[in-house]
Order: sequence, then C-alpha cells, then structure tokens
Amino acid sequence: MSTPEPTSGVPVWARKRHKPGNPLVGLVVVPLFLLGALTAGLAIQEKSFTGAGARMDGWVSIACHHVKDAIGDITGKPMKAKAEKPAH
Repeated sequence: MSTPEPTSGVPVWARKRHKPGNPLVGLVVVPLFLLGALTAGLAIQEKSFTGAGARMDGWVSIACHHVKDAIGDITGKPMKAKAEKPAH
C-alpha cells in the first residue's frame, strides 16, 4: 500500500496546471509544417517540385494583387484605370 499524498485543501479541478510550451512552436513550426505538407502534396500531384512551386507562386501573386488593391482602397489613393477587355 502506498503512502497517500498530503492534501493541500484545494480541489483537484482548482489546482494550477503546468504552463503550456513555448508559443513560438504554434506560431512558427506548425505553419511551416503545413506549408511543407502542401508543397509535398502538390509535388506529388504535379509530379515535380518545379510545377508545385509554379502553382504556389501563382497563388501568392494573386493574393499580392488583391492586397495591393485593398490597400489602395483604404488609403484613399485613386486606383489605376484598368483596361477593359472588348467583348467579342
């Protein structure tokens, strides 16, 4: 029979728990892991890392253009005129 632990008078559910690990792990390592998994998955689908990189570059380019347009709207600067495609 083991010796019982001394009681502190605090219920089990009210005791302080150990602090979680470094938040840097959640902010840096997890997104990097997800990016690597995405790259590997696209490389398998495209059958080359070059094709996967090109596809991801296209996504980044589209996002960059959207952000630049949104920032232009927020700052109040006049937007550049875009040439409209003629209807055929």
